[in-house]
Amino acid sequence: MAWEISDISIGDEVTVTVTIIKLVDDDQRASVSIPFYGFPHSIPAPKKAKPGQKVDVTGEVSRVDLEDRLVTIKGMPGGTITVDVAAVTGWAASPYREGLGLRDSAD
Repeated sequence: MAWEISDISIGDEVTVTVTIIKLVDDDQRASVSIPFYGFPHSIPAPKKAKPGQKVDVTGEVSRVDLEDRLVTIKGMPGGTITVDVAAVTGWAASPYREGLGLRDSAD
């Protein structure tokens, strides 16, 4: 399901579903394919992981680019990534976001 970019804010928790391509380092790490992310990426391999398996990874939004519809996610296994909002498969608003006013608004 695609989320509206205007719904997502800094500090929210988002989930991206990745596909395991292959296991490396004696099955300790997994090379993964991330939708709308054109770079190689690896994560710690889940137990009993197999190539082709889909895995949900979760992180916190650190930047939202409304114009280009991009979301930067930190805290992902393997580091920070920037993906198109269409790659987000799950989203939960931060409990601390009420009243923070993290976005500029026109007066």
